[in-house]
Amino acid sequence: QAASAPSGAVARDVAASKLLSAMQGAPGDGGMAATGDFGSPDVSMMPSPEDGIAAPPVAPPAALQPWNPKGLPLLTPSGQLGSYSDSAGPIKLYGAVVDQQLQARADAAKLCKARKRVNCVAVLLALLLPWALFVLVFGLVSFYLHYAAPLTTSLIAFLLFAVGIRQAADGVKAWRIGAEDRAIRLYLGMALALAIFMGWVMGDINFWQYMQPCYHVDHLATYSNVNPSSQRLWSGEQVPVRGRRYQDAGKVYFSDKARLDLSRAASFKDGRMFCVAPIIDPGCEKNCGYDFWAVGLDCCSETTVDFRCGDYNNTHAKSGLRQIVDSWRPFFRLAVLEAEGVHHITSRHPLFFTWVHDPVAELRTWKRAGYRSFIVAMIASFALNAFAIVPVLRSALALSK
Repeated sequence: QAASAPSGAVARDVAASKLLSAMQGAPGDGGMAATGDFGSPDVSMMPSPEDGIAAPPVAPPAALQPWNPKGLPLLTPSGQLGSYSDSAGPIKLYGAVVDQQLQARADAAKLCKARKRVNCVAVLLALLLPWALFVLVFGLVSFYLHYAAPLTTSLIAFLLFAVGIRQAADGVKAWRIGAEDRAIRLYLGMALALAIFMGWVMGDINFWQYMQPCYHVDHLATYSNVNPSSQRLWSGEQVPVRGRRYQDAGKVYFSDKARLDLSRAASFKDGRMFCVAPIIDPGCEKNCGYDFWAVGLDCCSETTVDFRCGDYNNTHAKSGLRQIVDSWRPFFRLAVLEAEGVHHITSRHPLFFTWVHDPVAELRTWKRAGYRSFIVAMIASFALNAFAIVPVLRSALALSK
Protein backbone atom coordinates (compact mmCIF):
# COMPACT_ATOMS: atom_id res chain seq x y z
CA GLN A 1 0.00 0.00 0.00
CA ALA A 2 2.90 2.33 0.75
CA ALA A 3 4.21 1.69 -2.74
CA SER A 4 0.84 2.21 -4.39
CA ALA A 5 0.32 5.70 -2.87
CA PRO A 6 3.09 7.36 -4.84
CA SER A 7 1.91 5.66 -8.02
CA GLY A 8 -1.62 7.09 -7.44
CA ALA A 9 -0.22 10.62 -7.00
CA VAL A 10 1.83 10.18 -10.13
CA ALA A 11 -1.30 9.06 -11.95
CA ARG A 12 -3.19 12.16 -10.84
CA ASP A 13 -0.32 14.39 -11.96
CA VAL A 14 -0.29 12.73 -15.34
CA ALA A 15 -4.06 13.18 -15.63
CA ALA A 16 -3.82 16.88 -14.75
CA SER A 17 -1.06 17.32 -17.33
CA LYS A 18 -3.24 15.71 -19.96
CA LEU A 19 -6.11 18.00 -19.06
CA LEU A 20 -3.93 21.11 -19.37
CA SER A 21 -2.65 19.86 -22.73
CA ALA A 22 -6.22 19.33 -23.83
CA MET A 23 -7.15 22.88 -22.87
CA GLN A 24 -4.10 24.66 -24.24
CA GLY A 25 -3.07 22.47 -27.15
CA ALA A 26 0.40 21.53 -28.16
CA PRO A 27 3.08 24.20 -28.14
CA GLY A 28 3.33 26.03 -31.42
CA ASP A 29 -0.10 25.15 -32.74
CA GLY A 30 -1.85 28.24 -31.25
CA GLY A 31 -3.85 26.22 -28.71
CA MET A 32 -5.97 24.55 -31.39
CA ALA A 33 -4.06 21.29 -31.99
CA ALA A 34 -5.91 19.37 -29.27
CA THR A 35 -9.32 20.77 -30.05
CA GLY A 36 -11.86 20.05 -32.71
CA ASP A 37 -13.48 22.38 -35.15
CA PHE A 38 -16.05 23.48 -32.58
CA GLY A 39 -13.69 24.20 -29.75
CA SER A 40 -14.15 20.80 -27.93
CA PRO A 41 -11.12 19.04 -26.45
CA ASP A 42 -9.75 15.94 -28.17
CA VAL A 43 -11.13 12.85 -26.43
CA SER A 44 -7.84 11.01 -26.83
CA MET A 45 -6.15 13.60 -24.71
CA MET A 46 -8.67 13.32 -21.83
CA PRO A 47 -7.76 11.31 -18.72
CA SER A 48 -9.29 7.83 -18.66
CA PRO A 49 -10.87 6.05 -15.72
CA GLU A 50 -7.75 3.85 -15.57
CA ASP A 51 -5.78 6.95 -14.51
CA GLY A 52 -7.73 7.09 -11.27
CA ILE A 53 -9.46 10.44 -11.96
CA ALA A 54 -12.90 10.98 -13.38
CA ALA A 55 -13.04 12.88 -16.61
CA PRO A 56 -14.12 16.55 -16.18
CA PRO A 57 -17.28 17.81 -17.84
CA VAL A 58 -16.91 18.76 -21.48
CA ALA A 59 -16.69 22.54 -22.18
CA PRO A 60 -19.63 24.15 -23.93
CA PRO A 61 -19.34 25.43 -27.50
CA ALA A 62 -17.13 28.45 -28.16
CA ALA A 63 -20.14 30.80 -28.56
CA LEU A 64 -21.09 30.12 -24.92
CA GLN A 65 -17.60 30.25 -23.46
CA PRO A 66 -16.48 33.34 -21.51
CA TRP A 67 -13.80 35.57 -22.90
CA ASN A 68 -10.50 33.74 -22.34
CA PRO A 69 -8.02 34.70 -25.10
CA LYS A 70 -5.04 32.83 -23.58
CA GLY A 71 -6.92 29.59 -23.04
CA LEU A 72 -6.28 29.55 -19.29
CA PRO A 73 -8.10 26.97 -17.17
CA LEU A 74 -10.95 28.31 -15.06
CA LEU A 75 -11.10 27.34 -11.41
CA THR A 76 -14.20 26.66 -9.38
CA PRO A 77 -14.70 28.30 -5.95
CA SER A 78 -13.34 25.05 -4.44
CA GLY A 79 -10.06 25.54 -6.31
CA GLN A 80 -10.57 22.61 -8.72
CA LEU A 81 -10.63 22.65 -12.47
CA GLY A 82 -14.22 23.23 -13.47
CA SER A 83 -16.45 23.97 -16.40
CA TYR A 84 -16.64 27.28 -18.19
CA SER A 85 -19.97 28.05 -16.61
CA ASP A 86 -18.32 28.34 -13.21
CA SER A 87 -16.89 31.73 -14.26
CA ALA A 88 -20.31 33.36 -13.82
CA GLY A 89 -19.64 33.88 -10.12
CA PRO A 90 -16.99 36.05 -8.49
CA ILE A 91 -14.11 33.80 -9.63
CA LYS A 92 -10.58 35.09 -9.27
CA LEU A 93 -8.27 34.92 -12.28
CA TYR A 94 -4.66 35.91 -11.55
CA GLY A 95 -5.82 38.16 -8.70
CA ALA A 96 -8.56 40.00 -10.74
CA VAL A 97 -12.30 39.72 -10.19
CA VAL A 98 -13.76 39.16 -13.64
CA ASP A 99 -17.39 40.01 -12.90
CA GLN A 100 -16.48 43.19 -11.05
CA GLN A 101 -14.28 44.36 -13.93
CA LEU A 102 -17.04 43.74 -16.45
CA GLN A 103 -19.58 45.56 -14.29
CA ALA A 104 -17.21 48.52 -13.81
CA ARG A 105 -16.68 48.77 -17.57
CA ALA A 106 -20.40 48.70 -18.19
CA ASP A 107 -21.02 51.43 -15.60
CA ALA A 108 -18.25 53.58 -17.09
CA ALA A 109 -19.73 53.22 -20.57
CA LYS A 110 -23.15 54.29 -19.31
CA LEU A 111 -21.62 57.26 -17.50
CA CYS A 112 -19.74 58.40 -20.60
CA LYS A 113 -22.90 58.22 -22.66
CA ALA A 114 -24.93 60.20 -20.10
CA ARG A 115 -22.29 62.84 -19.41
CA LYS A 116 -22.56 66.19 -21.26
CA ARG A 117 -19.17 67.72 -21.89
CA VAL A 118 -18.57 71.42 -22.58
CA ASN A 119 -15.20 73.08 -23.00
CA CYS A 120 -15.04 75.53 -20.09
CA VAL A 121 -12.13 77.45 -21.60
CA ALA A 122 -14.09 78.04 -24.81
CA VAL A 123 -17.11 79.19 -22.80
CA LEU A 124 -15.02 81.70 -20.84
CA LEU A 125 -13.48 82.99 -24.06
CA ALA A 126 -16.93 83.38 -25.62
CA LEU A 127 -18.09 85.31 -22.55
CA LEU A 128 -15.09 87.61 -22.00
CA LEU A 129 -13.23 88.01 -25.29
CA PRO A 130 -15.99 89.74 -27.33
CA TRP A 131 -16.73 92.06 -24.42
CA ALA A 132 -13.04 92.88 -23.91
CA LEU A 133 -12.55 93.68 -27.59
CA PHE A 134 -15.70 95.83 -27.64
CA VAL A 135 -14.37 97.85 -24.69
CA LEU A 136 -10.91 98.09 -26.27
CA VAL A 137 -12.15 99.33 -29.64
CA PHE A 138 -14.71 101.67 -28.05
CA GLY A 139 -12.04 103.28 -25.88
CA LEU A 140 -9.53 103.36 -28.70
CA VAL A 141 -11.90 105.22 -31.02
CA SER A 142 -13.56 107.41 -28.40
CA PHE A 143 -10.68 109.15 -26.69
CA TYR A 144 -7.54 111.11 -27.26
CA LEU A 145 -5.68 108.66 -29.52
CA HIS A 146 -8.37 109.17 -32.14
CA TYR A 147 -7.82 112.94 -31.98
CA ALA A 148 -4.00 112.75 -31.99
CA ALA A 149 -3.59 109.94 -34.56
CA PRO A 150 -6.84 109.36 -36.44
CA LEU A 151 -5.27 107.30 -39.25
CA THR A 152 -3.48 104.96 -36.85
CA THR A 153 -6.64 104.52 -34.82
CA SER A 154 -8.69 103.63 -37.87
CA LEU A 155 -6.03 101.18 -39.07
CA ILE A 156 -5.95 99.37 -35.71
CA ALA A 157 -9.72 99.15 -35.60
CA PHE A 158 -9.81 97.81 -39.15
CA LEU A 159 -7.22 95.12 -38.41
CA LEU A 160 -9.12 94.00 -35.33
CA PHE A 161 -12.30 93.85 -37.37
CA ALA A 162 -10.52 91.73 -39.98
CA VAL A 163 -9.47 89.31 -37.22
CA GLY A 164 -13.08 89.13 -36.07
CA ILE A 165 -14.26 88.34 -39.59
CA ARG A 166 -11.65 85.58 -39.84
CA GLN A 167 -12.82 84.04 -36.58
CA ALA A 168 -16.42 84.20 -37.77
CA ALA A 169 -15.43 82.34 -40.96
CA ASP A 170 -13.65 79.67 -38.89
CA GLY A 171 -16.78 79.28 -36.76
CA VAL A 172 -18.95 78.78 -39.82
CA LYS A 173 -16.50 76.20 -41.14
CA ALA A 174 -16.51 74.32 -37.81
CA TRP A 175 -20.30 74.27 -37.86
CA ARG A 176 -20.42 72.86 -41.39
CA ILE A 177 -17.96 70.04 -40.70
CA GLY A 178 -19.78 69.13 -37.47
CA ALA A 179 -16.99 69.78 -34.96
CA GLU A 180 -17.70 68.79 -31.37
CA ASP A 181 -17.53 72.42 -30.11
CA ARG A 182 -19.06 73.94 -33.22
CA ALA A 183 -21.75 75.90 -31.37
CA ILE A 184 -19.27 77.71 -29.13
CA ARG A 185 -16.84 78.37 -31.98
CA LEU A 186 -19.57 79.76 -34.22
CA TYR A 187 -20.85 82.05 -31.48
CA LEU A 188 -17.35 83.21 -30.58
CA GLY A 189 -16.52 84.17 -34.16
CA MET A 190 -19.81 85.98 -34.76
CA ALA A 191 -19.66 87.75 -31.41
CA LEU A 192 -16.09 88.93 -32.01
CA ALA A 193 -16.90 90.43 -35.40
CA LEU A 194 -20.07 92.10 -34.13
CA ALA A 195 -18.42 93.41 -30.95
CA ILE A 196 -15.52 95.00 -32.81
CA PHE A 197 -17.82 96.56 -35.39
CA MET A 198 -20.23 97.97 -32.78
CA GLY A 199 -17.34 99.22 -30.66
CA TRP A 200 -15.95 101.04 -33.68
CA VAL A 201 -19.28 102.65 -34.62
CA MET A 202 -20.41 103.58 -31.12
CA GLY A 203 -16.97 104.81 -30.13
CA ASP A 204 -16.83 107.04 -33.20
CA ILE A 205 -20.22 108.54 -32.35
CA ASN A 206 -19.12 109.17 -28.77
CA PHE A 207 -15.92 110.79 -29.98
CA TRP A 208 -17.54 113.29 -32.33
CA GLN A 209 -20.43 114.09 -30.03
CA TYR A 210 -18.57 114.64 -26.76
CA MET A 211 -14.81 114.18 -26.82
CA GLN A 212 -13.65 115.78 -30.05
CA PRO A 213 -15.11 119.25 -29.22
CA CYS A 214 -13.37 119.13 -25.84
CA TYR A 215 -10.00 118.18 -27.30
CA HIS A 216 -10.31 120.76 -30.06
CA VAL A 217 -11.22 123.62 -27.72
CA ASP A 218 -8.38 122.65 -25.38
CA HIS A 219 -5.94 122.98 -28.28
CA LEU A 220 -7.17 126.44 -29.27
CA ALA A 221 -6.14 129.73 -27.74
CA THR A 222 -7.66 131.38 -24.68
CA TYR A 223 -8.38 135.13 -24.61
CA SER A 224 -9.31 137.20 -21.58
CA ASN A 225 -10.96 140.61 -21.06
CA VAL A 226 -12.14 140.89 -24.66
CA ASN A 227 -14.44 143.74 -25.57
CA PRO A 228 -16.94 142.22 -28.03
CA SER A 229 -17.91 145.52 -29.73
CA SER A 230 -14.97 147.86 -30.11
CA GLN A 231 -11.27 148.30 -29.49
CA ARG A 232 -8.99 151.29 -29.22
CA LEU A 233 -5.89 151.48 -31.41
CA TRP A 234 -2.51 152.84 -30.28
CA SER A 235 -3.42 156.08 -31.99
CA GLY A 236 -6.46 156.44 -29.73
CA GLU A 237 -8.94 155.72 -32.47
CA GLN A 238 -11.89 153.48 -31.57
CA VAL A 239 -12.68 150.86 -34.21
CA PRO A 240 -15.06 147.89 -34.38
CA VAL A 241 -13.71 144.55 -33.18
CA ARG A 242 -13.16 142.14 -36.08
CA GLY A 243 -13.50 138.41 -35.70
CA ARG A 244 -10.51 137.65 -37.93
CA ARG A 245 -8.27 138.79 -35.09
CA TYR A 246 -9.57 135.87 -32.92
CA GLN A 247 -9.73 133.07 -35.46
CA ASP A 248 -7.83 130.69 -33.14
CA ALA A 249 -10.00 131.43 -30.09
CA GLY A 250 -11.22 128.42 -28.13
CA LYS A 251 -12.18 129.97 -24.82
CA VAL A 252 -12.95 133.68 -24.58
CA TYR A 253 -13.50 135.60 -21.35
CA PHE A 254 -15.27 138.83 -22.27
CA SER A 255 -15.15 142.10 -20.40
CA ASP A 256 -17.44 142.70 -17.44
CA LYS A 257 -19.82 144.82 -19.50
CA ALA A 258 -20.44 142.16 -22.18
CA ARG A 259 -23.90 140.68 -22.52
CA LEU A 260 -26.26 139.13 -25.09
CA ASP A 261 -28.31 141.44 -27.28
CA LEU A 262 -31.53 139.41 -27.28
CA SER A 263 -33.36 142.09 -29.24
CA ARG A 264 -31.23 141.31 -32.32
CA ALA A 265 -31.53 137.53 -32.20
CA ALA A 266 -32.36 135.53 -35.31
CA SER A 267 -32.81 131.94 -36.44
CA PHE A 268 -32.53 129.69 -39.47
CA LYS A 269 -34.49 126.47 -39.87
CA ASP A 270 -33.30 123.48 -41.83
CA GLY A 271 -34.93 120.58 -40.04
CA ARG A 272 -33.52 121.99 -36.80
CA MET A 273 -33.55 125.56 -35.53
CA PHE A 274 -30.17 127.27 -35.67
CA CYS A 275 -30.34 130.20 -33.25
CA VAL A 276 -27.96 133.19 -32.97
CA ALA A 277 -27.71 136.34 -30.85
CA PRO A 278 -24.90 138.97 -30.92
CA ILE A 279 -22.54 139.44 -27.98
CA ILE A 280 -22.11 143.18 -27.43
CA ASP A 281 -20.86 145.86 -25.11
CA PRO A 282 -23.93 147.99 -24.32
CA GLY A 283 -21.71 151.00 -23.74
CA CYS A 284 -20.58 151.08 -27.37
CA GLU A 285 -22.40 153.80 -29.31
CA LYS A 286 -20.26 154.28 -32.41
CA ASN A 287 -18.19 152.00 -34.61
CA CYS A 288 -19.48 148.87 -32.92
CA GLY A 289 -18.75 145.43 -34.26
CA TYR A 290 -20.97 142.36 -34.38
CA ASP A 291 -18.54 139.54 -35.00
CA PHE A 292 -19.10 137.58 -31.75
CA TRP A 293 -22.28 135.49 -31.68
CA ALA A 294 -23.83 133.18 -29.13
CA VAL A 295 -25.41 130.18 -30.82
CA GLY A 296 -27.48 127.12 -30.04
CA LEU A 297 -29.76 124.47 -31.50
CA ASP A 298 -33.54 124.36 -31.09
CA CYS A 299 -33.56 127.00 -28.37
CA CYS A 300 -35.38 129.85 -30.11
CA SER A 301 -38.65 130.64 -31.81
CA GLU A 302 -39.25 130.35 -35.51
CA THR A 303 -41.56 133.36 -35.83
CA THR A 304 -40.47 135.81 -33.12
CA VAL A 305 -37.22 137.27 -31.88
CA ASP A 306 -36.27 134.79 -29.22
CA PHE A 307 -33.09 133.23 -27.82
CA ARG A 308 -32.85 130.75 -24.91
CA CYS A 309 -29.53 129.03 -25.52
CA GLY A 310 -26.75 128.36 -23.03
CA ASP A 311 -26.61 130.48 -19.89
CA TYR A 312 -28.64 133.26 -21.51
CA ASN A 313 -30.46 134.04 -18.25
CA ASN A 314 -27.35 134.02 -16.04
CA THR A 315 -26.21 137.59 -15.38
CA HIS A 316 -22.79 136.32 -14.31
CA ALA A 317 -22.14 134.57 -17.61
CA LYS A 318 -19.44 136.50 -19.49
CA SER A 319 -17.62 133.74 -21.41
CA GLY A 320 -17.88 131.74 -24.57
CA LEU A 321 -16.77 128.29 -25.76
CA ARG A 322 -16.00 128.07 -29.46
CA GLN A 323 -18.56 126.21 -31.54
CA ILE A 324 -16.42 123.96 -33.72
CA VAL A 325 -18.85 121.53 -35.37
CA ASP A 326 -18.05 122.10 -39.02
CA SER A 327 -21.37 120.83 -40.34
CA TRP A 328 -23.31 123.39 -38.25
CA ARG A 329 -21.26 126.44 -39.13
CA PRO A 330 -22.88 127.18 -42.54
CA PHE A 331 -26.36 127.18 -40.98
CA PHE A 332 -25.30 129.54 -38.20
CA ARG A 333 -23.82 131.79 -40.87
CA LEU A 334 -27.19 131.84 -42.66
CA ALA A 335 -28.89 132.79 -39.41
CA VAL A 336 -26.44 135.70 -39.03
CA LEU A 337 -27.29 136.82 -42.56
CA GLU A 338 -30.94 136.91 -41.56
CA ALA A 339 -30.07 138.98 -38.49
CA GLU A 340 -28.12 141.41 -40.68
CA GLY A 341 -31.07 141.80 -43.01
CA VAL A 342 -33.67 142.19 -40.25
CA HIS A 343 -31.73 144.35 -37.76
CA HIS A 344 -29.57 146.31 -40.23
CA ILE A 345 -26.21 145.33 -38.75
CA THR A 346 -23.01 144.07 -40.35
CA SER A 347 -20.92 141.06 -39.37
CA ARG A 348 -17.87 140.57 -41.59
CA HIS A 349 -16.12 137.65 -39.81
CA PRO A 350 -18.62 136.08 -37.41
CA LEU A 351 -17.33 133.74 -34.70
CA PHE A 352 -19.73 131.38 -32.96
CA PHE A 353 -19.66 130.55 -29.24
CA THR A 354 -21.69 128.75 -26.64
CA TRP A 355 -22.56 131.32 -23.97
CA VAL A 356 -21.48 129.94 -20.57
CA HIS A 357 -20.54 131.08 -17.10
CA ASP A 358 -17.46 128.86 -16.67
CA PRO A 359 -15.85 127.43 -19.85
CA VAL A 360 -13.60 125.00 -17.95
CA ALA A 361 -16.50 123.55 -15.98
CA GLU A 362 -18.51 123.24 -19.18
CA LEU A 363 -15.71 121.29 -20.84
CA ARG A 364 -15.55 118.95 -17.87
CA THR A 365 -19.28 118.38 -18.24
CA TRP A 366 -18.83 117.41 -21.87
CA LYS A 367 -15.99 115.04 -21.01
CA ARG A 368 -17.97 113.42 -18.21
CA ALA A 369 -20.78 112.79 -20.67
CA GLY A 370 -18.33 110.96 -22.95
CA TYR A 371 -16.91 108.90 -20.06
CA ARG A 372 -20.44 108.10 -18.88
CA SER A 373 -21.34 106.81 -22.33
CA PHE A 374 -18.25 104.61 -22.28
CA ILE A 375 -19.08 103.10 -18.87
CA VAL A 376 -22.72 102.51 -19.79
CA ALA A 377 -21.70 100.82 -23.04
CA MET A 378 -19.16 98.66 -21.19
CA ILE A 379 -21.72 97.40 -18.64
CA ALA A 380 -24.49 96.97 -21.19
CA SER A 381 -22.27 95.02 -23.58
CA PHE A 382 -21.21 92.56 -20.86
CA ALA A 383 -24.80 91.98 -19.78
CA LEU A 384 -25.93 91.54 -23.38
CA ASN A 385 -23.16 89.05 -24.13
CA ALA A 386 -23.89 87.06 -20.96
CA PHE A 387 -27.57 86.93 -21.88
CA ALA A 388 -26.86 85.88 -25.47
CA ILE A 389 -24.50 83.05 -24.52
CA VAL A 390 -27.14 81.15 -22.51
CA PRO A 391 -28.96 79.65 -25.53
CA VAL A 392 -25.60 78.89 -27.09
CA LEU A 393 -24.62 76.84 -24.03
CA ARG A 394 -27.91 74.97 -24.22
CA SER A 395 -27.27 74.18 -27.87
CA ALA A 396 -23.71 73.03 -27.07
CA LEU A 397 -24.98 70.72 -24.32
CA ALA A 398 -27.59 69.28 -26.64
CA LEU A 399 -24.99 68.61 -29.33
CA SER A 400 -22.62 66.91 -26.87
CA LYS A 401 -25.09 64.17 -25.88
